[in-house]
Amino acid sequence: VCLSCLNYIVRPCMGSTQAAAAPQAMEVDPEYPGTSVERLRNIQARVTSISPEDLSGDWEEVRRKLLWAAGLKDLPNSRPGQGYTGHSFNDDNHCDCTPMLGEVAHNLHGGEINGIAVGNRLGPGIEKACLPELGTGGSWSTCTNGCHLEPPQDVAHVQFKSRIAFKLVWAPADFSSFVLVDDGGAYLNHGTPKGALPDIRMRMSNYSLVKGSKYAREAEGLSKKFAGADKAAGA
Repeated sequence: VCLSCLNYIVRPCMGSTQAAAAPQAMEVDPEYPGTSVERLRNIQARVTSISPEDLSGDWEEVRRKLLWAAGLKDLPNSRPGQGYTGHSFNDDNHCDCTPMLGEVAHNLHGGEINGIAVGNRLGPGIEKACLPELGTGGSWSTCTNGCHLEPPQDVAHVQFKSRIAFKLVWAPADFSSFVLVDDGGAYLNHGTPKGALPDIRMRMSNYSLVKGSKYAREAEGLSKKFAGADKAAGA
């Protein structure tokens, strides 16, 4: 049962300059009104600004880049619930980057999502972990389980009524590469990192959580897609 991605009471993740600025009209996603649309777009701009080569270095450095893109600090030594992000994109499940509005970030999980605990407030942790410069609200690495259903029945879409900015999926068959996809399953970026990767069982389980869904397509076609591109480049 996951206790790491639930029930934040979060003030808007903004610095003093933003807080003092005059209020502006905020774009709302009518289907998932808990989404911080501004933050989602800025996160995706960061994700696509990183080259696949930079996502193919040492895993810890790659993961720090993913945290930066997600609007999260690298806090591997903080206590869980007090800003700890050592689990983010580092296991099978905490692989969704969710940009939620501050006013919905206190939503409680009522038991609708299989495998997710009820309760467990982590507001102070998300406040400490999020980077303010990406816009209104906050980010978190929420659990991906339930995303194989349509519509997705995961923490982002059900608990926070939010789209994901990106999802990390390890690609079959050897699970040495990952792909980053958006809320609709479209390709954003990919990498083949080196060093101490998450355990192979975690990487395989991560793919199993999305198998059969729109989020699996790019991972399943990754090797073929870029093998073709490499062949064309060498022709």
